[in-house]
Amino acid sequence: MPGGRPQTLQSCICSHAGPPASQGSPGVRKITARESPVTLGTAHRSFHSERMPIAGKKPDPITDGKSVSAIDLARILGLSHATISFVLNGKAEKNKISRATIERVKAAAQEYNYIPNQLARNLRNSRSGMIGVILGNFRMDWAEAAVGGMQTVFDDTDYVPFVATHGFDAERNRKEILSSLYRRDEGIIALPMPGCEDIYAKIIRSGVPLIFLGDEMPDFAGANSVVWDCEAAADAGVRHLVDIGRKRIAFLGVDYPATCTQRRFEAYRQVLQSCGLPFREQWVARPPASSSPEEIVRRALDQILADRKHFPDAIFALNDGLALPTLTALESRGIGVPGEIAVVGMGDLPLSSHPAISLTTVQEPTWEMGREAATLLLELIAGKVAAPVQRSISSTELLVRRSSVA
Repeated sequence: MPGGRPQTLQSCICSHAGPPASQGSPGVRKITARESPVTLGTAHRSFHSERMPIAGKKPDPITDGKSVSAIDLARILGLSHATISFVLNGKAEKNKISRATIERVKAAAQEYNYIPNQLARNLRNSRSGMIGVILGNFRMDWAEAAVGGMQTVFDDTDYVPFVATHGFDAERNRKEILSSLYRRDEGIIALPMPGCEDIYAKIIRSGVPLIFLGDEMPDFAGANSVVWDCEAAADAGVRHLVDIGRKRIAFLGVDYPATCTQRRFEAYRQVLQSCGLPFREQWVARPPASSSPEEIVRRALDQILADRKHFPDAIFALNDGLALPTLTALESRGIGVPGEIAVVGMGDLPLSSHPAISLTTVQEPTWEMGREAATLLLELIAGKVAAPVQRSISSTELLVRRSSVA
């Protein structure tokens, strides 16, 4: 969930190879460069052909078993390079290439493992076909849902999203954005990080369309955004607690300067005020966002539950990523949910609906946001709309479950 705590991610790729043979080892035969490939057996290439190319001999991709180029195909088939290019680029009929020649070229391309040189093609066309997507992390499936929405749009085009995460680390965010610019990505969709305005300004100056997804930076001129109307959604979540009779409602969030975080808190405070319910600073817990969700919840509950005389009867959590560990922490402290304290989150992450958890939450339209961001980006690239464009998706669907109503 955007606006949540900073997270980082870490893969290793292992290769399997046998131990090297040493001279004099029993059953191991030393092979010299002079031996015939027949001596080595038909399953292996000769030392000469694989390790030491003959001086002055140009490597042949056809006999070497590697992919061939369009020029290689032209030489093999005795056709012009232009004819090969017309066929491989889908322009054969327009240039009156015969059906027999088309089939001949396609068959040879498959037989000789032809792979298009996309880099060279992009340079000729002055485009990359790449879209940079820079999100926070892959925890809790928020990024997966957002990218899934984008794919439904990009799958109908020749654009390919290059997905990366910044882990809420400013330096990594700058690195990913610069990589996107160096790759000549034709557009960037990013979960914005406060404090990185300089690098976002660099994107806009470069002329590459930029869309903030999941949050916005209102004071940043020229930025496009696709967000959830989370203020209305938070209002629905807090009012649900009021409607079921809860009168002492606490707020559990994080200390992070995201716009969506502040708007959810403001909605919480306004509902309490409009309903004549008490607002107590002790019941507003926002520990540093640099800790783990479990540590954030532990610190928050230590504060919220410190005064037994002023015990809350409900907790409204900033997002499901905090609401879920809150349920576990309350149970470990012997506090009944929802009997003693009702809990409501925001987002409707996959775990939230699990029968063993059953978290009441407001559904975030993450998939729809991803789809809308991809659609807007294509419109900006094509010049159909002019920046800046701000689009807000409304979703106040409250999913009432066992954490608030037994």
